[in-house]
Amino acid sequence: MMFAFPSATSLLGTAAGLVMLAAPAQARTWAGGVDMEQACDWQYAPNWSAVLIVQSSSGWICTDGTAIRSIDVGYFCRRRYGSNAYADPQGGGPYDWGCYFP
Repeated sequence: MMFAFPSATSLLGTAAGLVMLAAPAQARTWAGGVDMEQACDWQYAPNWSAVLIVQSSSGWICTDGTAIRSIDVGYFCRRRYGSNAYADPQGGGPYDWGCYFP
Protein backbone atom coordinates (compact mmCIF):
# COMPACT_ATOMS: atom_id res chain seq x y z
CA MET A 1 0.00 0.00 0.00
CA MET A 2 1.38 3.43 -0.96
CA PHE A 3 0.88 6.60 1.04
CA ALA A 4 0.77 10.02 -0.59
CA PHE A 5 2.62 12.63 1.41
CA PRO A 6 1.68 16.27 0.96
CA SER A 7 4.26 18.37 -0.83
CA ALA A 8 6.38 20.87 1.06
CA THR A 9 4.65 23.68 -0.82
CA SER A 10 1.26 22.41 0.29
CA LEU A 11 2.38 22.16 3.92
CA LEU A 12 3.91 25.65 3.88
CA GLY A 13 0.75 27.11 2.37
CA THR A 14 -1.39 25.48 5.03
CA ALA A 15 0.94 26.63 7.81
CA ALA A 16 0.98 30.20 6.47
CA GLY A 17 -2.82 30.20 6.36
CA LEU A 18 -3.03 29.05 9.97
CA VAL A 19 -0.59 31.75 11.05
CA MET A 20 -2.77 34.36 9.33
CA LEU A 21 -5.81 33.07 11.21
CA ALA A 22 -3.97 33.21 14.52
CA ALA A 23 -2.67 36.75 13.97
CA PRO A 24 -4.16 39.25 16.42
CA ALA A 25 -6.74 41.74 15.19
CA GLN A 26 -5.68 45.29 14.52
CA ALA A 27 -5.38 47.14 17.82
CA ARG A 28 -7.91 49.86 18.47
CA THR A 29 -8.37 52.35 21.24
CA TRP A 30 -11.49 52.60 23.37
CA ALA A 31 -13.05 56.06 23.03
CA GLY A 32 -16.04 55.53 25.30
CA GLY A 33 -19.59 54.33 25.62
CA VAL A 34 -22.74 55.14 23.69
CA ASP A 35 -25.68 57.04 25.17
CA MET A 36 -28.68 56.20 22.97
CA GLU A 37 -30.84 58.94 24.55
CA GLN A 38 -28.18 61.53 23.73
CA ALA A 39 -27.89 60.09 20.21
CA CYS A 40 -31.62 60.69 19.63
CA ASP A 41 -31.39 64.21 21.07
CA TRP A 42 -28.49 65.10 18.78
CA GLN A 43 -29.97 63.50 15.68
CA TYR A 44 -33.53 64.76 15.98
CA ALA A 45 -34.54 66.96 18.94
CA PRO A 46 -34.59 66.91 22.75
CA ASN A 47 -38.16 65.57 22.77
CA TRP A 48 -37.07 62.35 20.97
CA SER A 49 -36.37 59.23 23.05
CA ALA A 50 -34.42 56.04 22.48
CA VAL A 51 -36.51 52.87 22.65
CA LEU A 52 -35.29 49.29 22.42
CA ILE A 53 -37.74 47.30 20.25
CA VAL A 54 -35.63 44.18 19.55
CA GLN A 55 -33.01 42.58 21.81
CA SER A 56 -30.06 43.17 19.46
CA SER A 57 -27.57 45.90 18.62
CA SER A 58 -29.82 47.02 15.75
CA GLY A 59 -32.94 47.02 17.93
CA TRP A 60 -32.77 50.70 18.92
CA ILE A 61 -35.02 53.41 17.45
CA CYS A 62 -35.71 57.06 18.18
CA THR A 63 -39.30 58.21 18.64
CA ASP A 64 -41.17 61.36 19.54
CA GLY A 65 -44.36 59.39 20.22
CA THR A 66 -45.73 59.81 16.70
CA ALA A 67 -42.80 58.96 14.41
CA ILE A 68 -40.01 56.39 14.45
CA ARG A 69 -36.50 56.98 13.13
CA SER A 70 -33.25 55.05 13.09
CA ILE A 71 -30.24 55.85 15.26
CA ASP A 72 -26.90 56.60 13.61
CA VAL A 73 -24.56 55.35 16.33
CA GLY A 74 -21.51 56.28 14.25
CA TYR A 75 -22.69 59.90 14.21
CA PHE A 76 -22.98 59.81 18.00
CA CYS A 77 -19.39 58.54 18.31
CA ARG A 78 -17.99 61.16 15.94
CA ARG A 79 -19.84 64.00 17.65
CA ARG A 80 -18.95 62.89 21.19
CA TYR A 81 -15.36 61.70 20.66
CA GLY A 82 -14.15 63.36 17.45
CA SER A 83 -14.21 62.79 13.71
CA ASN A 84 -11.99 59.68 13.80
CA ALA A 85 -14.23 57.78 16.22
CA TYR A 86 -16.40 54.95 14.97
CA ALA A 87 -19.13 52.76 16.45
CA ASP A 88 -18.89 49.00 16.93
CA PRO A 89 -21.73 46.80 18.21
CA GLN A 90 -19.07 44.44 19.65
CA GLY A 91 -21.00 41.40 20.90
CA GLY A 92 -24.20 42.25 19.04
CA GLY A 93 -26.36 42.81 22.10
CA PRO A 94 -28.35 46.02 22.60
CA TYR A 95 -26.01 47.26 25.32
CA ASP A 96 -22.76 46.15 23.65
CA TRP A 97 -22.19 49.33 21.62
CA GLY A 98 -18.91 51.17 22.06
CA CYS A 99 -16.96 53.94 20.35
CA TYR A 100 -13.37 53.41 19.23
CA PHE A 101 -10.47 55.12 17.52
CA PRO A 102 -8.67 53.24 14.73
